[in-house]
Amino acid sequence: MRRLYLFTAIFILTIFISNNIYANTTYTIKKGDNPAKIARKFKVSTQDIIKVNNLRPDNLKPGTKITIPVSKKEAPHKNKLKSTKLKAGHQLVVKKIGPKTYTVRKGDNIYKIAKRFDIDIDELKDINGLETDLLKPGQKILIEPAVQLNDLKTDETKNYEAIISQARIDADIEKVFESKELSEIGLQDRLILFAKKLLDIPYRFGGSSLLGIDCSAYVQRVYGLIGIGLPRSAREQFSKGNSVDKGDLSIGDLVFFRTYASFPSHVGIYLGNDLFIHASSRSKKVTIDSLETPFYLKRFIGAKRLIEGEVGKKGEPQKEG
Repeated sequence: MRRLYLFTAIFILTIFISNNIYANTTYTIKKGDNPAKIARKFKVSTQDIIKVNNLRPDNLKPGTKITIPVSKKEAPHKNKLKSTKLKAGHQLVVKKIGPKTYTVRKGDNIYKIAKRFDIDIDELKDINGLETDLLKPGQKILIEPAVQLNDLKTDETKNYEAIISQARIDADIEKVFESKELSEIGLQDRLILFAKKLLDIPYRFGGSSLLGIDCSAYVQRVYGLIGIGLPRSAREQFSKGNSVDKGDLSIGDLVFFRTYASFPSHVGIYLGNDLFIHASSRSKKVTIDSLETPFYLKRFIGAKRLIEGEVGKKGEPQKEG
């Protein structure tokens, strides 16, 4: 009997502790709500709201209860200044993160190193200023260059273009969610609308934020905004959807490229007219390129369809939103 009491007490204590560390808030949707507005209200990401509740912009009905992923443990630390309300007088302190280096070993070559660190060969050569593929044992090379991250402070204004840019993108996406037209257009149109809202975001290897993003994180974020979840890497994304021949490409299809190995290591979203949008390590930003560009033509490995055709084959690129 004593053991039973002890077990019960431990069980109740465990539940109490768990509930005080992590807790999900239930929210009832009101008229005029959208994922971006709800996310801002609870200081969580729009993508988390969509993912947890499997939401789509057109199925937010007033009275529907949804789950808000909130961590009580983290809540006191989430008192961040809203990026959309930055004013002169705020100071951004720039933190430098040192470059990641690798010392070349006997038997190494540029292809092995690129594969090991999941980095494009051309990018690896570019950040190291290499004109050939030859490497010497003992040679130190950059795997990832030094980057700078902005942490918000107060009082003076230094350089907050990155935060302002992020605020602008957040505001643009929120406007899209709030627009009546969104429910009147198909998934392909929505996808391209969101994809183009993220144009010119800086490329950063391994990055997944609006301050720096890589190809697969970009695709994951854009598809997440229309309620379709994707895994993080290009290689995993290639396992999703239905295979599509290059001649049958439709707007919104994922296009994949082989850069340093036999598996897909780069991905973008097809726009129509042989154009695709992607986070490019070559252009250092989210940009639009042609599939017929020699670099991509030679490295194209296949395509996958996650949205079944609302637009014909080789459709014209969508108009800017």
